[in-house]
Amino acid sequence: MPVEQIDDPSVNIKPTRKLTEFIKKKVNGQNIPENIKLLKKSKNVDLLKLKDIKWLNNYLIEYRKNSDTKIYLHELLQNIELNLPSPKITPRSPELEARIQKLTAEQNTREYRAMTKEIDPGRKRFPEDTIAYQMKEINKQLIAVAQFIFSVIAAFAFGFIGIELIVGNLDFGFRLLLGIICGLIVALAEIYFLAKKLSEGYDEVTPPRPPLSSKLHQE
Repeated sequence: MPVEQIDDPSVNIKPTRKLTEFIKKKVNGQNIPENIKLLKKSKNVDLLKLKDIKWLNNYLIEYRKNSDTKIYLHELLQNIELNLPSPKITPRSPELEARIQKLTAEQNTREYRAMTKEIDPGRKRFPEDTIAYQMKEINKQLIAVAQFIFSVIAAFAFGFIGIELIVGNLDFGFRLLLGIICGLIVALAEIYFLAKKLSEGYDEVTPPRPPLSSKLHQE
């Protein structure tokens, strides 16, 4: 699924009971970050920022210099929970989801037929496995390419020669421009219809054959 940009890339830290008690009892002074102030006042502070932890580390360095109790930051941060930033996931559109489900069903059908063709005497070979089928498909592709080329050439000839025959003598550069424009218009139209035809052919799903057991039972 597509994901959106992360709105807040900061890492949030959920304070443990040990960290909360230390802040309430031992942290004093000026320039205390807002989240630590709220936590010290028993306010509902669920998360601390990295800047709060950096400030607390600097505070502990000074605290150890003036106190017999040696407390280190890693001791206060044991068993903490980190809330990492995550992007928002955009759900797929219903049309795309339906398309994916359809393609998945087609792939599953092809895989099933490939696995069961050896045990079904009537389906030992797929039509697409034969040389005749492959040659037929190649001929279709060659005919489509040749039709595209001839259509573009005919459109160019109409713009380059045919219009001059209709309206009279024209400048060579203008005739060449007309031929290119006509050929380009026909080429775009041919590409559209060719892509549409190929898409329709790809969407056709061959209905699965009945299982071998039912076939033998009917016989």
